[in-house]
Amino acid sequence: MTEFRGQPAYLQLADDLRERIRSGKIPDGVALPSAQELIESSGASSTVVKNAVSLLRAEGYVVGHQGKGVFAQFPPRLSDHSRGVADWALPLLQAGTVLEAALRDAMSETEPPSANSEAALERWREAFADLPESIKDRLAKS
Repeated sequence: MTEFRGQPAYLQLADDLRERIRSGKIPDGVALPSAQELIESSGASSTVVKNAVSLLRAEGYVVGHQGKGVFAQFPPRLSDHSRGVADWALPLLQAGTVLEAALRDAMSETEPPSANSEAALERWREAFADLPESIKDRLAKS
C-alpha cells in the first residue's frame, strides 16, 4: 500500500480487499480485518480504510453489522436501499439490454453482420453473464 500505483490509496485498498473476497481468501460471511488491522497491514490512514470499506459496501461486497464488524459478501449483493454504485449501475445495465436488442435488430438487417457488431454483442454477453445473480434479479424486476 505504500507504493504509488497511479490511483488513490483508498481505491488500491478497495481493489485489494475486493480481490481477496472474490478469490475466497476472505470467504463469504467472514469478517474483514478490523480497521486498525487494515491500517497497520496497509500503512494507510483511517480515512483511506473508511473510504475503501464504504466503496465496497456500495458495491455490495461487504455488509456492516453495528458493533460486530464488516463482513464479506460474495457474490456481492445490493440491498434495495443501497446508494452509490446501485444508483447508476442499474440504469446503465438497463440501457445495455436495450442496446443489445437494437444491435441484434441491426445485425439481422445487414448481410453479414460486421465483426465490430458481433464483438460488441459478445462482449456484452460476457459482461452480463459475470454479473452477480442479485443484480440480474433486480434487472429482471425492473
